Amino acid sequence: MGNDGGSIPRRNEMVREKKKGEQADRKTQLATMNYFCALSKQPLHEPVVADGMGRLFNREAVLEYLLDPKAFGDGTRICGHIKSIKDVKTLNLRPNPEFSKSDSKKSAMLTYDEQPSAPFICPITRKEMNGNIPFEFIWSCGCVVSAQARKEMPDSA
Repeated sequence: MGNDGGSIPRRNEMVREKKKGEQADRKTQLATMNYFCALSKQPLHEPVVADGMGRLFNREAVLEYLLDPKAFGDGTRICGHIKSIKDVKTLNLRPNPEFSKSDSKKSAMLTYDEQPSAPFICPITRKEMNGNIPFEFIWSCGCVVSAQARKEMPDSA
């Protein structure tokens, strides 16, 4: 075992530390937020609504939650702050012409490095809404643009 003067042990050989818990991959989380409804976990499809926190929902899922809050197991934890349909805003999303319906079914079965085409794009920069680039929406009109396009727009717009 040593420790007789012939070896010099390091700290990591002598002290056992707790193993760190597993953490979800940030890239996967961001992609999931832009491809799937936060409430129903189904792929996003028009009409899409967002709450004040920026979470994306299918409008049907929110209506179903408002009618029966127990319809979704974790519904009160995810959107307990939504009390009426006025608490969400319908988004004006630009569909991605390169996106196909088969991509939405494949997106759940992709490996780590694969990235499907996103269902929506920024109307100004034409960048895909896939989680790699931050997107923002304007509450007054529901327009969705990339953060880069928002920074490039003049303040008066």
